[in-house]
Amino acid sequence: MHRQCHQSMTNKNMEDNKTNIKPAAVRPAEGKLYLIPSFLGEDNNAIIPDQVKEMVMQLDEFIVENAKTARRYLRAIGFTKNFDTDVVIHEIDKHGENEAPKLMAGLSRGKNIGIISEAGNPCIADPGYEMVRYAHSRNIQVVPLVGPSSILLALIASGMNGQQFAFHGYLPIQSIDRMKKLKQLEETARRFNITQIFMETPFRNNSLLKDAFQTLQNDTKLCIACDLTLPSEFISTKKISDWKKQLPDLHKRYSIFLIGG
Repeated sequence: MHRQCHQSMTNKNMEDNKTNIKPAAVRPAEGKLYLIPSFLGEDNNAIIPDQVKEMVMQLDEFIVENAKTARRYLRAIGFTKNFDTDVVIHEIDKHGENEAPKLMAGLSRGKNIGIISEAGNPCIADPGYEMVRYAHSRNIQVVPLVGPSSILLALIASGMNGQQFAFHGYLPIQSIDRMKKLKQLEETARRFNITQIFMETPFRNNSLLKDAFQTLQNDTKLCIACDLTLPSEFISTKKISDWKKQLPDLHKRYSIFLIGG
């Protein structure tokens, strides 16, 4: 009798405890981070795939380098939302630190966010990579969208080794340091047949070429890929000795450079 009474009280206590348990708050699913390609220079709507445009139309929050050019790009691909009332645009502070948690706070609330580069795909020679790194640290899904890459376009059109290649971004600004770096790239390209890819700020292109022609050996191959996807596109691979016979003028033209073995 005592044992049955004790069992009955125990069951009652368990039922009372169940009624006092409050359901856990449902945490909203985290949003996705979309990497949105842009034009390589002037507006060229045709090079942005339709599926990218369709995805962008669903977004209303973006992380960009420059808000003005980002808005112009979005309008060029058909984005119609009101920038003043319906869209949030965060600018990346290139000199700031640990910006990602602040700029990407919406992801934890279930918002999808897009990163837009100034040209081409985000995160290559671009500060957006810090946002992607943070997303991975939080197990947030990163979705790269298909679009033009000046680096890959230049490589596949160069006739150089596409099996092994390295991208070095921008070379040093000072001429003496740049010439030293060019020599290192040439040695690697010739010794290991690894294509060396780099770029320069458009207004320093001619200075870079001057250093390259002074530094590189005459039989070293150099590819210059300029104004990719634009009407003025120019791509040519020659030995340094041949380039010296007719020097190109690349002032203020967006260019990719490749050194091959």
